Amino acid sequence: MNDKQIDELINKVLREDQTLPEGLSERLEQQIDSWAAAEKKETVRSSFHRRSLYWLSGAVAAILLLCVGIFGLTDLNTGKQQLADTYTNPQEAAIAAQKALAFMSSNLNKGIDQINDAQQEINKVNRILNKHLND
Repeated sequence: MNDKQIDELINKVLREDQTLPEGLSERLEQQIDSWAAAEKKETVRSSFHRRSLYWLSGAVAAILLLCVGIFGLTDLNTGKQQLADTYTNPQEAAIAAQKALAFMSSNLNKGIDQINDAQQEINKVNRILNKHLND
């Protein structure tokens, strides 16, 4: 079908007298109104359920927080433990602390090196993108 034939069909339909069956308009309006009323009623019902769910979840969270606080404080008060030194010789403790700090430092440096490598890759990608976007 070409454009000329489509135009002819549209003109033919527009020329014909189109009448709706009697009472159809009123029935459609009533149906639309009933759908709107049902939707409004459903919206009010769902908002009530949502508000009650929020209130209930807030109450449960408050009760749990209260229980954790009460049981946490009673547990801390009953089981007081004092920390004991792991080394009796201060020189051994200092050597162990130095070893731990050196280990942590080397691992931290490895992580920083990886971050620097990743940053260099990001910079390369950004340069390529900027070059292509500006061309």
